[in-house]
Amino acid sequence: MKVTRRQSMLWAIATGIDMKVCAQESSSLSTLPSDSKSPKHLQRYLAQPRLVGTGTFSVWGLEIYEATLWSVAKTFNPEQWSMQPFALELRYARGFDGKDIAKRSVEEIDKQSILGNEKYATWLKTLEVIFPDVRKNQTITGIYAADQTAHFLLDGKFIGSIHNAELSQRFFAIWLSPKTSAPKLRMSLLSGTTQTE
Repeated sequence: MKVTRRQSMLWAIATGIDMKVCAQESSSLSTLPSDSKSPKHLQRYLAQPRLVGTGTFSVWGLEIYEATLWSVAKTFNPEQWSMQPFALELRYARGFDGKDIAKRSVEEIDKQSILGNEKYATWLKTLEVIFPDVRKNQTITGIYAADQTAHFLLDGKFIGSIHNAELSQRFFAIWLSPKTSAPKLRMSLLSGTTQTE
């Protein structure tokens, strides 16, 4: 399927993931104190969640979302992020279609390490089922559990899970892997850690 420039831009905006030349990421460190009280819906999934970092992602000067990373560990290890439970919250600054969010997510996963056609299609279908359309100020929360499953909430209400450990890990790698296309946002999310990379 031929992808138009407009569609590509909308997909980039949908998840706030970099289009290289046009995206701007917040390079500021966490704007919240480390003892910020975690939302109640997180406490159902993570024991005593603590704030790791937060950052804002913008495209062409338009804010797309604010991202916030929570962890149960006193020290979140960025080199071993996939071995620790955490939550990543995205508070959207504008509305997006759920299918666009799913498609852009799989494209970012594929960009880090190429997927075969079958896996690409399967993972896309999985994410399309989970992600709803979002409106301005709504929040999608992804919970990465100790068993490497992922659970998703919309404004604190459960909307679906991923029980495939590889997909769960690679989904969150969009933001947390050193291969992310949004390195400044990753730095902001990890601002409450001691990074050695």
